Amino acid sequence: MLPMSIKIIAAGFRLVLAAGCLTLSGPAEAERAPAARTELDAFLWPGAEPPRRLDQHGDRLRPESLRDRLVVVSFVHADCTISCAVRVLDLDKLAQALPASLRERVTFLCIGTDPARDDPARLRAFAEGLVGKATRLRFLDSDEASTAALAAALRYPPAALPEPPPTILVFDRTGRMAMTYSSDPVDGPRLLQDLTVLETFEDGIGRPARGAGRDPA
Repeated sequence: MLPMSIKIIAAGFRLVLAAGCLTLSGPAEAERAPAARTELDAFLWPGAEPPRRLDQHGDRLRPESLRDRLVVVSFVHADCTISCAVRVLDLDKLAQALPASLRERVTFLCIGTDPARDDPARLRAFAEGLVGKATRLRFLDSDEASTAALAAALRYPPAALPEPPPTILVFDRTGRMAMTYSSDPVDGPRLLQDLTVLETFEDGIGRPARGAGRDPA
């Protein structure tokens, strides 16, 4: 069972999303939004005209590619400070070290926070120079409107941009925000432990985990 603190953090984050004009729940919103739209969708593709979200290879990120997967979201830009670069290195190390049972279950997204400069080509040069061509991290471009919306959702001061928020978010297999981490350096062992537990919640953290309630063999 996930710690109560994680549930409280996730609930609080959903309230922040609402304050940042990324309302994710409620009967009225459910009627207007497509049935398949998740909290993750609303976070990555906010607004009436959502960004295309191209990665460092020029490939378009699509919502369906994230279905039934754990998604780790962080933030970056090509001229970010040492702490940001170290965060990327830590996440790349974690992505490479995932056990086989998790390797194809987790997607790592690094969202750009400098839309005026960081196109896919520049993000690719940054990624390959820092973590190499074989990295499992996807570096995504952005636009001004979505970057402003993400900053508002995270309560991150706009004046601090384009320096990215020192925040890591984890979404569960239903696209629901499950965990948030806000300190450097990345606690790799803890994040790996949390991902391992979270993967067992096939229907999201609000439903029983795999094997829960079953009699031991």
